[in-house]
Amino acid sequence: MRRKRNRFARIGMLSIALLLALCVTGVGYAAWTDTVSIGGTVETGYIKVELSDGQGSPSGNVTASIAGHTIIIKIVAGCAGKYSYYDFDIHNVGTIPVKIQGIVKDCSGGPVSTVTGVGVGTQIEQDGVDPDTVCGNVTMTVPCAGTYICKVTFDFVQWNLYK
Repeated sequence: MRRKRNRFARIGMLSIALLLALCVTGVGYAAWTDTVSIGGTVETGYIKVELSDGQGSPSGNVTASIAGHTIIIKIVAGCAGKYSYYDFDIHNVGTIPVKIQGIVKDCSGGPVSTVTGVGVGTQIEQDGVDPDTVCGNVTMTVPCAGTYICKVTFDFVQWNLYK
């Protein structure tokens, strides 16, 4: 006698086959999307540079003020010649060494200004590491008697980003 197959057995086999196909699809999708994205911020230090008056004294009728990273110098000249604003200090109070990326001189009325003691590329170490302070001076040569204003602005960058 021949045994009859149960038609429910076919449905069971089909169900198992569909279940296996679904599992394989899930495993394939999981392998295809195995990336993880994590957002966040890491801070390892900070840059803070301050300009201040140094120990020297200006020549003639020279006054100066400091605003941020800019030295504003006013000269009341009685005649043509050189006038100096001596010894300004640049102090790095941050935790990352910096370099001077640029020095921009903007003088009205024709004086020629020079900055000595520091220059583009000068490295200033982080607070507490020598040298964390550098000194310089600004000298202006004026063409004749009069009042002149000169601004010298320093641009600083993290030491390893200097170009």
